[in-house]
Amino acid sequence: MSFLNMFRPKEPPTAVRADDRLSLVLSYQRSNIDERKLKEFRSRLIELCDDFGYDVVGHVEVVPQSKERTTIINASIPVRLKEPG
Repeated sequence: MSFLNMFRPKEPPTAVRADDRLSLVLSYQRSNIDERKLKEFRSRLIELCDDFGYDVVGHVEVVPQSKERTTIINASIPVRLKEPG
């Protein structure tokens, strides 16, 4: 049957298919991520901000992403310089 499919025109990709594929990839990647370590990493980033003289003034977001075979951890940390006191 796959031999006959070779001659059939390929259907163009759609946004729905792209979303499905992305959700599959993300669900696979999430299964490989240790959530406890991410929470610990987030806590240490907040401690580091304090050590370097910054107050965290909002929600800290740590988001792992995979690119090819490399994992990238993006952190968004809203900070403000500590006031001398």
